[in-house]
Amino acid sequence: MAAGFFRKEALEKLSTPEKLDQLIKVTSPKGWIALFTIALALGTGITWSVVGNVKTKLNVVGVLLGGEIHEVVATSQGQLIDLNVQIGEDVKEGDVIATIEQPELLQQIEEVKASLVEREYDLNRLLSFGNQDARLQEELIQQQRTSIELEILTENKNLGFLSTQLETEEGLLKQGLITKSQLINTKQQIDASKNAIERLKSQLVQTSSQKLNIGFDLQQKIDINKQRIAETERRLEHLEERYDIQTNIRSSYTGEVVEVLTEAGIVVGQGTTLFKLKNEHDIVTDGKLRGVLYIPSSDGKKIKEGMEALVVPSTVQPQEYGFMKGKVTYVSEFPITQKGMMLTVKNDQLVSGLLSMGALFEVYVEFEEDQDTFSGFKWTSAQGPDIEINEGTSCMGKITVKKEPPLAIVVPALKKFFDLY
Repeated sequence: MAAGFFRKEALEKLSTPEKLDQLIKVTSPKGWIALFTIALALGTGITWSVVGNVKTKLNVVGVLLGGEIHEVVATSQGQLIDLNVQIGEDVKEGDVIATIEQPELLQQIEEVKASLVEREYDLNRLLSFGNQDARLQEELIQQQRTSIELEILTENKNLGFLSTQLETEEGLLKQGLITKSQLINTKQQIDASKNAIERLKSQLVQTSSQKLNIGFDLQQKIDINKQRIAETERRLEHLEERYDIQTNIRSSYTGEVVEVLTEAGIVVGQGTTLFKLKNEHDIVTDGKLRGVLYIPSSDGKKIKEGMEALVVPSTVQPQEYGFMKGKVTYVSEFPITQKGMMLTVKNDQLVSGLLSMGALFEVYVEFEEDQDTFSGFKWTSAQGPDIEINEGTSCMGKITVKKEPPLAIVVPALKKFFDLY
């Protein structure tokens, strides 16, 4: 009964309890493998905690920009008659892209043109009839001179006769044949004749002066008319230049139209933005796509040039394709203002949305290029998405601001050992 109840191996073990000649089996090979695995994992963890790095990253938002965005504005106030641009159209510097009506300026030009025609008519009339009038005046003056010269000749003859008469009367007075009053009367006539001759000579000199003044006065009138015509022409030229500037709006930049902000028929003011265009050549990055990111002021000073940045456009799923790799190339010294953001982003709605987070620092990120990817940029995934990355797209990303060993995170006192502060 008892023998059938116990196993044979157990009965043999009980019958020979001391087997000193046999080795004792402490553990199995599976145990050793498990122990080695645990030790390896523990050693790897300790080594990584000392020599490894844990990255501290800041979340950022912003926009992708390629060419510089410029605003073309109206240079005058008035009704927009025509706007000769469309989205996607290429515009060159100096092209006439819009026309603004300027009725008041046009009326001034017409008035000045009428005044110019009138003054040119007066000059032509003066040139045509002035010489003829001058000839008539010269002939009249010559007749006056001839008449005066005859009067002088007559007075000289009369003076000679009176002088002879005076000598005769002086002889008769000595003889007592005439009275002294007759002699005095003759002397008075001689003096009157001399005065008449001097007056006639003075008139003769005046006629010579008048003859000289005729040509001078005519030339002076011609010169005055020419000066007035020249002034009118300069004023007309100035008004026409002003009319051309205020009527024909020209682009100050070369680029591609990306947004049209008004249409024909609208009354615009001076400085009103008509459209926006992108210039791919007039920027510091030579037309390369870059990220313009904005960081809250509390974290802005943590970012330095050269830090690693990972950015993903809003059109790409980061869970599937990862992030674009880049480096920080610029960090603003102070929080950027709304005006400063508008100069960069050129979109008031986007600026308002970003500023809702408070004061922001501006950060530029330049992306690493990779010709083997469809987008032309290096991604954290193998190839990135098969889509083109365009400027003007909003984006989000992460900037690595600190790297430290994991052990220093677990034990803050070790940060001093690793010279982290």
